[in-house]
This record gives sequence, C-alpha cells and structure tokens, in this order.
Amino acid sequence: MLDKSQLILSEFLVEDLKRGIETSLKKSPRDILRDTIEKEEWWKGIVLSGAFLEHFGSRTLKQITGNKIKNEIINLRLFQILRLLFDFGIFDSSMYGKVDEVRKERNKCAHDPFAAIDPTRAEKLIKDTIECLDFLGVADIPTP
Repeated sequence: MLDKSQLILSEFLVEDLKRGIETSLKKSPRDILRDTIEKEEWWKGIVLSGAFLEHFGSRTLKQITGNKIKNEIINLRLFQILRLLFDFGIFDSSMYGKVDEVRKERNKCAHDPFAAIDPTRAEKLIKDTIECLDFLGVADIPTP
C-alpha cells in the first residue's frame, strides 16, 4: 500500500469532494455513513458505501493514469474499479479484501432491497468503507 504522503491524489480528490459538498452533500462521507450506523439504516449504508467507493475509486483511477482511464467513458463496474486500484498498488490485499466485501454486500442489497442484512456485518462493512475513504483522504469535509 502506498504511504499516504505519497498519494498525489489527495488534493485532487479533496477538490472533488468540495464540489460535491457545495452542490449536493450536506455532510461529509464519514458523517453520512456514521448516520446510517447510528440510525441502523443498513441497506442505505451499504448502498452509499458502494457509491462512495465507485465515485472516488473512479476519480483516483483517472488521476493516476493521467486521464487514460475515464470511467464516464468506459463505464467500469465497481469490481473492476476496485481490482484496478489493487493492481496499481493503491490498495494492498487487506484493503482490497475489505472493499470487495463491501462490493459483494452492495450488490446483494442493490438487487434485492428486501434481502436480510446482518447488522453486525453491515456495521463492519460501513466502517471498512470509512477506513478506505480515510486512506484516500476524502472521508471528511475539507477545511479551507
């Protein structure tokens, strides 16, 4: 896994997050995901976890490849985004394993909104997403 100080992406992703907060988000991704845990909204937390991973993962790929991988053009699926982040060395095998579990649970929720969700597992997966977003430097509202 790359040292956080080596990630040139942080500034790029923070700018993206600032735009998102200005236009649609009223809270940081960390706060949004924590709210889902506090309110025990497991389905919402898992689906949002996948959405955040997909969005920031896509933006990371675009940045580290010098715009050669543009998800808005090639439309990568979440598993492909996560695998490429692992292949490029952004995620080590431990982080990849965590986010891949989030992806699997997100798929289950997205395709069956009435599927039973284990609260203990859901909470762990949401916290794993926060850890990943922390690593990428986008879990919190950037301070000016």
